[in-house]
Amino acid sequence: MPEADVLIPIQIFFQKSDLVITFLLVLIGIAFGNLTIKGVGFGSSGVLIAAMVAGYFYQFDPLPILADLGIVLFLLCVGLEAGPSFFRAFKQHGRRFITNVLVLLAISGVNTVAVIALFGIPVGVGLGLFAGAFTSSPALISALQFSPEQEVIFGYGVGYPFGLVGVILFISIAVRLLRDKMAAEVRGRSRLHAAVYKLDNEELHGRLIRDVELFQQHDVAVSGILRGLSVRSASGSSVLQKGDLLRLEGVPEEVEAVGGAIGEEVQESFDEHSELDTRSIVVENTAVVNRSLRDLGLRLRFNASLTRVMRGSLEFVPNEDETLAYGDVVVAVGTPYQLDQLELFLGHEHHTVQRRVDIGSLAAILFLAFALGGLVVPLPGLGNFSLGIAGGALVAGLIFGHFGRIGNFIGRFPRNATAVLKELGLALFFVQVGLETGQSFVESLDFQAIYYAFYALLLAVVPMAGSFLIGHYLLRIPVSECFGVICGGMTFTPGLDIIRRVDSSERPIVAYSSVYPVALILVIVLVQGMHLALAALGAAG
Repeated sequence: MPEADVLIPIQIFFQKSDLVITFLLVLIGIAFGNLTIKGVGFGSSGVLIAAMVAGYFYQFDPLPILADLGIVLFLLCVGLEAGPSFFRAFKQHGRRFITNVLVLLAISGVNTVAVIALFGIPVGVGLGLFAGAFTSSPALISALQFSPEQEVIFGYGVGYPFGLVGVILFISIAVRLLRDKMAAEVRGRSRLHAAVYKLDNEELHGRLIRDVELFQQHDVAVSGILRGLSVRSASGSSVLQKGDLLRLEGVPEEVEAVGGAIGEEVQESFDEHSELDTRSIVVENTAVVNRSLRDLGLRLRFNASLTRVMRGSLEFVPNEDETLAYGDVVVAVGTPYQLDQLELFLGHEHHTVQRRVDIGSLAAILFLAFALGGLVVPLPGLGNFSLGIAGGALVAGLIFGHFGRIGNFIGRFPRNATAVLKELGLALFFVQVGLETGQSFVESLDFQAIYYAFYALLLAVVPMAGSFLIGHYLLRIPVSECFGVICGGMTFTPGLDIIRRVDSSERPIVAYSSVYPVALILVIVLVQGMHLALAALGAAG
């Protein structure tokens, strides 16, 4: 019998699955969003673009339940991340940084309402343009709670690329024009720098860093040790070995004196070998205030290296007898997990960070989110009021994030865990919205979109310019820190890379991180306020 006759025919059938389509679009969208030009790309919005393309060509049916779950996960994690520092930020940085970000958002609100009202832009399109100009996913989600999805997504789709370009051009041009002033501020602010030396002094071989008086006498910190092909953090219990490459940080003369005593300087970059991070941590835990580093044992307890302390306008390398003050900014080097532990210890009341997401605690937070979102409160003369699932998720996240623990339920998870949940929620939401609005978006494109693109540039650039002028010339915030506040207020991280080409210190990052959690929440409130203002103007008209 011929071989072909004994073959059993096999037919493969594929049944369309909504979940298969959803996660295929997530995969494609993430790949597209990760494509960058000079560090700038679409990021998580790539999922929205991929879903809109699929929605236009194939008209897949969205799953509303996944959109609701996505909103809740995203805003819940925003609240959890912002909660620990949201309320404290007003007390610690209220005089300058928070005031400046409030100015930025106030100008944005007035500017957006004025542009929408003067040019007769549909409210949904205008709020979408604002969210796109700010490249803000929370603003987009907030706008979708009040206006038709098609209008909001159309405005966001038009405004996002032009808002992105506007922000980049503004910061690039401003930094170029103010480069000399920024450099002068850097020179006048700090003389600390880093250098790498090879350990050739045999007397130091086998000794612990804390036992080497040379480092204490000259106020020089060892921020990292390159041994072989791996970089490890340096703590007081680190053992020195001949041939180690030590990264020293301190005042140039002090670094040169210590370096000359241990060996010769080498031109070696730690970045390509290192898995270490550098993080600026604000001291807010009153239990550690006025206690010395020796008493706290931070180097031994967390195995992280403290390279400098910024206190007001003063920046210095701390020694073991240095006491911490409330509001100090501590710059530490270590692995992400070590820094998470150190940040929790110094920055907030002490609760142990869970190494994984506790499912029971997550279920409790989700329950609170849906319970708060489902409450309906009748207001006399105003009708019924409800937070909705978006507001409920945000409030629940803020509550658990702020207190850290309620009963047996934990509200602080590892940063990478909340980041994954947040990105997953945003991706699920974007897929469903993109599938629903893809076709209407393309059909709405006409000559009017050119005007909308111009409006998006106005919505991005005018608030930045106003915030910079007030922040720098009225509030006396240094240029680089002022731009850090602006990037944090607009939740626009790529702008930091432009700033750090002139000022590579931690100060722009500290300014950014000080206002970022506040801006995440306030931009959601701002969208709601703009919607109410526009509704009032429409009723009055």
